[in-house]
Amino acid sequence: MRPAAPPVNPWFPTRQSNPNARVRVFCFPYAGGGASVYNGWSAALPTGVELVAIQMPGRERRIMEPPFRQIPPLLDALEPVLAPLLDKPFIFFGYSMGTRISLALAQRWQARGAPLPLGMVMAAAGAPHRARETRDTLDDAAFVELLRKYEGTPAEVLAHKELLEMVLPVLRADFSIADAVLPALPVRCPISAFGSHEDPHVPLPDLEHWRELTTGEFRVHHFPGKHFFMRTAREPLLAALRAEVVRWCPEVGP
Repeated sequence: MRPAAPPVNPWFPTRQSNPNARVRVFCFPYAGGGASVYNGWSAALPTGVELVAIQMPGRERRIMEPPFRQIPPLLDALEPVLAPLLDKPFIFFGYSMGTRISLALAQRWQARGAPLPLGMVMAAAGAPHRARETRDTLDDAAFVELLRKYEGTPAEVLAHKELLEMVLPVLRADFSIADAVLPALPVRCPISAFGSHEDPHVPLPDLEHWRELTTGEFRVHHFPGKHFFMRTAREPLLAALRAEVVRWCPEVGP
């Protein structure tokens, strides 16, 4: 009789356990994004890497769960489920909103003296210790117009009243997290900032401010495209991520 498969953790629904992995790469999504946005990424990384995409409440298989609106309670919920996966070296990859979650975790763990990531890739976001205009006060019409400018929400969703009513609370909650200002506390792990040439929301000079949030090595990588260059420049982005992973953890192989 075949043994029952272990239950799927809702935080990591797409995770494929790799007993031979030398490092885990935790991927944190953009506003409104789910774990599926990282489907297929493992194939572009060395065999010694286990990719773990984070599934936050309020989307995909967790659509019925209320989303988090603030970072501290989100971290409180994340830490217990991440703990069993920290038995190996790890790396953070955050995209847009996901950069806030990644940095906040690293800052919290550094304050405790806990192990830190070997490195962090922060993509499509300005440094979160610099104040920016919050989008919480926008009415629904203005918020939907903002979503159109980001070009990340499918047009059919924006045009469908019922679908829009379903996703707006999640997107508003995510934007609250994305707009959070974090302390200007540098972490001791290296940071690589990824950005695109035509992103109107994150001008390339803004990427340089991530340098202020690390006492380790800092690098910047530029890609073609707009805010969602992870879709339009997928291959060069994955090649750059692979190079960073290998640089931070040579044991995974080329």
